[in-house]
Amino acid sequence: MIRYHLIVMEKAVKKHPILFKTSAILSYLFLFFGLSWTTQFWSNYWEFSSWVGNIIWIRNIISLLFIGLMVWILVRSGHAYLFRIPRKKWLSYSVLTVLAAVVLICFNYLTAKHVQGTNEGWNLFIAYSETNFAEFGVYLTLIVLGPLMEELVCRGLLQHAFFKDSRWGLDLLFPSFLFALPHFSSLPSLADIFVYTAVGCLFACLTRYTKSIYPSYSIHIVNNIIANLPFLLTFLHRVLG
Repeated sequence: MIRYHLIVMEKAVKKHPILFKTSAILSYLFLFFGLSWTTQFWSNYWEFSSWVGNIIWIRNIISLLFIGLMVWILVRSGHAYLFRIPRKKWLSYSVLTVLAAVVLICFNYLTAKHVQGTNEGWNLFIAYSETNFAEFGVYLTLIVLGPLMEELVCRGLLQHAFFKDSRWGLDLLFPSFLFALPHFSSLPSLADIFVYTAVGCLFACLTRYTKSIYPSYSIHIVNNIIANLPFLLTFLHRVLG
């Protein structure tokens, strides 16, 4: 019965683009608003190592389910190519990814003093994690699952559901602007929005050129590792040392 409903949904998404657009919007709303609410709801029923571990690991489990759903939507809507890179392109795309990473690191270094930080809340989670298991869950969110969900929603669903291959670059600007907005804990300035939208545009350009989310996802991971490097090194030293 479940398989039958999935097949019906697949045909509907391919036949009616409005369903793909709706999926993109709902996925964005869930990622940046619904995920926190769902995590809070289920935290009343599951118990892990600590309060932070409880919140984080429930979030991670829900995130994995959400990632699977987004991948399924993209594949079944004809965007499976986003999860492939031709063998002949691996070297050139790898070099491009490294160059883009260098550009991003330099850009972040030059603009860091002029925009508000986005890690304050996560730093508190790290500080009050209490156990290694809980803290590992925080890094799993920050470095692996969080970037993957953002790439699937912004560079996967939104970029290909609205203004696809726009002559005016709207397929780059629109998801990048939406990508920037939820990253702020307080009212953002124009500089904040510009900087984070620019970062989103870099990711979007990579996705549009390579027709794959892997390059942007790789840079996103590197960016988040650097942003949390002092905490991550301390954690690794404590666990491995």
